[in-house]
Amino acid sequence: MRRQAFTLMELLVVISIITILAGMLMPAAGRAMNQARAVSCRSRLRQIGAAVQLYAVNHAGYLPGCADSDGRQFFGKFTGASEQVDFTAGYLSFYVGEDPDIWQCPSTSHGSFMPRAEGPCTGYGYNYYYLTELKEKGDWWDPDYAYSWQGKHESAIYKFSTTILFADSARDWMGPLEENWFLDPTSQCLAWPGWESLYVHFRHGGRCNVLWADGHVTSMPPDEDTWPVNGNNLGVLCDSEDIYFHPEK
Repeated sequence: MRRQAFTLMELLVVISIITILAGMLMPAAGRAMNQARAVSCRSRLRQIGAAVQLYAVNHAGYLPGCADSDGRQFFGKFTGASEQVDFTAGYLSFYVGEDPDIWQCPSTSHGSFMPRAEGPCTGYGYNYYYLTELKEKGDWWDPDYAYSWQGKHESAIYKFSTTILFADSARDWMGPLEENWFLDPTSQCLAWPGWESLYVHFRHGGRCNVLWADGHVTSMPPDEDTWPVNGNNLGVLCDSEDIYFHPEK
């Protein structure tokens, strides 16, 4: 007996059912993927935290610097006119290995940001304002002017478990989203009314991952009572008292 073929109507019904099922499953799959990226991000931040602790052990208790006028950053060093990044020459490079992926949050990609170098830099911001101090040689207009954001001694931190070390970060000074690694505290972000600049990036389902000075990592919500999150998911973590940034609070 010859097998009867599907009718066009039956085929359309099957396609419709498959489409409906796919529509139901895709959001769940997307949420699972986003959660996996957030978990991977926290793992990378923990590795960075371990690297900072090793750095401090090898430098008499001093924290790593943030940046200097020679192009050196905590994650690498800018080299050449094309702004390439040498990930082996940063303050923390020796302690994280030579794999630059540790500095990249899995929830971001280089193509999703305005480039600040030939390749990706980092999307993790350092609490430089309170944990480093600016050392300058000469005046900024002098040809031999030099500067360095040098790490403070860890004894300056009163409570390690509530002092931010690194956090998910980005900026949108000129409109498009850019990578950012200078994590300004709330007091500085809101210091100039009408020119507010936000640096904490709530890219994990409306939350951001934070590495604290004692090495633990948590997922934090924005403080929208202080300042609402903008269209690029940038906001603040606390009010202008900087309770999470200031090592003495």
